[in-house]
Amino acid sequence: MKTTRPPLPSFPVATAQPSRASHWHYWRTDTAGIVELASWHGGGSLGLRPHFHDEAQLVFVLAGARSFLIGNRAITVSAGKAACIPAHVLHAPLANGTAETRCLNLYLPATGATDSLRVVDIREHWRITEGTGIRPAAVLRDFDALSPTIGNPERPKREDDSLRLALTTSRGRIGDLAASLGRSREDFSRRVSHAVGVAPHRFRLLARLNLARRLLRADEPIAAVAAETDFADQSHLGRLFRATFGTTPGRYRHG
Repeated sequence: MKTTRPPLPSFPVATAQPSRASHWHYWRTDTAGIVELASWHGGGSLGLRPHFHDEAQLVFVLAGARSFLIGNRAITVSAGKAACIPAHVLHAPLANGTAETRCLNLYLPATGATDSLRVVDIREHWRITEGTGIRPAAVLRDFDALSPTIGNPERPKREDDSLRLALTTSRGRIGDLAASLGRSREDFSRRVSHAVGVAPHRFRLLARLNLARRLLRADEPIAAVAAETDFADQSHLGRLFRATFGTTPGRYRHG
């Protein structure tokens, strides 16, 4: 049965065209069904590290193109198209040589969001004009019908979910966690790498960074967030946060 999503607003063109900067611009909205939004205007790619989000990510490309490596698949999303990257799916932005790219990301709660990797043509479902802005509501409403999936190796399996849960709820050593599950460290690491695309310690780091995002959205002080997510200090969190999400914790918190 298809999930009914709440209506979405129109996003003014000015909002989707931030000034050129070397970082992503994130901001929150009171609209039900959207966790946050992000925009970027620049050339090529920021070269962010492979990462995942706890939310489903919709990428609307307004000009130029965005490219991603998802699993062993490289995909390119050109202007007039949108991509859905399901929650917890590892992806890495790729440089594509495009001189200028503008994109708008919507982050939706994982529950109820589409769980298939998709790229769809949305030119008939939106318009960009000075007086009207961007209206993604029709795209989201019809997303599942617009295009078949382009492969679904990323759909989480029950065992994959169990591994994610074990890694995020335990703060002990990886070897001890593997032993508690009746596996050797090497076997456990292979299974985690196959399931989530990265080694256990890297997955834990990304999970901590995603937790930091949630705490910063709740307006927690940056130093407190660094301590709660087990980073050495605020500077340590800041370096890894920017390398992964393209902005500093301070800019993100005040988005």
